[in-house]
Amino acid sequence: MIWLILFWASAGALLYSYALYPFLLGRITARRLPHSAAPDRWPSVSILLSAYNEEKNIAARLDNLLQLDYPASVEILVGTDGCTDATNDLVRARPDSRLTLHAFPQRRGKPAVLRDLAGMARSEVLVFTDAAAVFAPEALRKLVSHFADPNIGGVGGEIIFYHPGEETTDENVYWRMETFLRRRESLFDSCLGATGAIYAIRRELWPDIPANTLVDDFVVPMRVREQRRRFIYEQEAVATMKLPPAVGDEMVRRIRIGAGGFQAMALCWRSLLPWRGLYTWSFWSHKVLRWLGPFFMLGALIANFFLLPAPFYVVTMMLQLLFYLLALAAVVMPRKLVLFSRPHYFVVINLALLLGFFRYVTGTQRAAWQRTAR
Repeated sequence: MIWLILFWASAGALLYSYALYPFLLGRITARRLPHSAAPDRWPSVSILLSAYNEEKNIAARLDNLLQLDYPASVEILVGTDGCTDATNDLVRARPDSRLTLHAFPQRRGKPAVLRDLAGMARSEVLVFTDAAAVFAPEALRKLVSHFADPNIGGVGGEIIFYHPGEETTDENVYWRMETFLRRRESLFDSCLGATGAIYAIRRELWPDIPANTLVDDFVVPMRVREQRRRFIYEQEAVATMKLPPAVGDEMVRRIRIGAGGFQAMALCWRSLLPWRGLYTWSFWSHKVLRWLGPFFMLGALIANFFLLPAPFYVVTMMLQLLFYLLALAAVVMPRKLVLFSRPHYFVVINLALLLGFFRYVTGTQRAAWQRTAR
């Protein structure tokens, strides 16, 4: 009996999180986003950019930020995290009164840098971004226009990933689904987290996250929602970013995100309480169950073994083994063959979650990040 319960609980949790929840969310009647027309007064903006060894990207990124179309005061605070390349020199070479460099000599990690920059910011709105992203000219306007509504505490933008020479990749397919969920969750209540490359919050709602926070772009929006302000998604506030050459190039980042997910459950425990609001349903369905996905996959496989040789469970075991064989075959098969690449991608991201869990419980995951090859 225990194996039957384990099998159906594990398989059911996976099917619910990845299939049924998106289906239900897509059919819920949701409120409309507030109209993002020009507000009566545009608030001042502080753009916070944390960088580590970004000499290849920083000059173009600063040009992009300095050329944004925004009608009010903008300051750009660049915090470098113990850089050992020419990043600091390239920032200093830009003599613009809107731009300030804070070169921190010791490498501590992005959250620590953001904490310091947020404390130095003088503007009404904080905008967070990365060195590798590129904002569309109107992205800042689209983000900030929503703050005319006092119930809005934060706004996340849309990230468009691209791979030179390829229009569709597994990462892009994953992000299309994430984008769909964020849009619907935003209409329903609040979207869960943001993309670190493009989001904004009111400065007075800055939660002063711990310096060892692993996924600041999830924890900050959730802490904004815990202050009873909505965090919404604006699909017309667009940033683009180049994809890494292969899934393996993202493995280190995904392991850190996996560890950060388990840390986030502790940091954002209030958001797990059902009486906090409708967004707690999304938190459980979209995030918590997916972070536990590797354990559900193992649970379904192990329980299935003990349910043999019942005919139904022979079929389910064969389907599971076939799925993992297709994922393994993708290592040597052409990456464009969806039959192999999609199972491979799914297994890889869940393997990263599993490794991230062990990094979190053993305390071996550092907040300082490694640059992803792009």
